[in-house]
Amino acid sequence: MRRRIFFLSSIAFVVVSMAFLAGCNTSSTIPEGLIGVWQTDEEESADVTFDFSRERIVISSGTGVFEYTVEKVEADKGHLYQSTLYSIYYLDRDGEINLMHLLYSPEDGGTIRFKSDQDVVWRKKG
Repeated sequence: MRRRIFFLSSIAFVVVSMAFLAGCNTSSTIPEGLIGVWQTDEEESADVTFDFSRERIVISSGTGVFEYTVEKVEADKGHLYQSTLYSIYYLDRDGEINLMHLLYSPEDGGTIRFKSDQDVVWRKKG
C-alpha cells in the first residue's frame, strides 16, 4: 500500500512539474517583441521612455538616464488583453537584482502595461 501511495505521489509531482514548466519559459535576454523604445501618452509619464535591447534596459526621464543589465526573463501567459506576462530580472548600479513585471500584447503594433499599473498603455516609438 505504501509503495502504491509513493508511486501515485511521484506521478502527481511529475505531472504538476511538467505543467508548471510548460506554462513558464525562461531566457537570459529580452524577447524580440519588447525590443525598442516605448512611451506613453499618459500625462504623468509623458517624459519617460523605456528602451529595451537584448541585454539592457535604459529608462530615460526628466530626472536622468538609467541603464540596467538584464539577468533573466520569465514568460507566462497573461490574464488580460491576450497578453504574455514577462518577469524581467535586472541588475541596478549597486549590483542588486530588481524585478519588473510587464504585460505584453502584440495587438495594434504591440503594447505593454506594467502589472502594477495596467491602466497606462505604452507603445513603441515610431
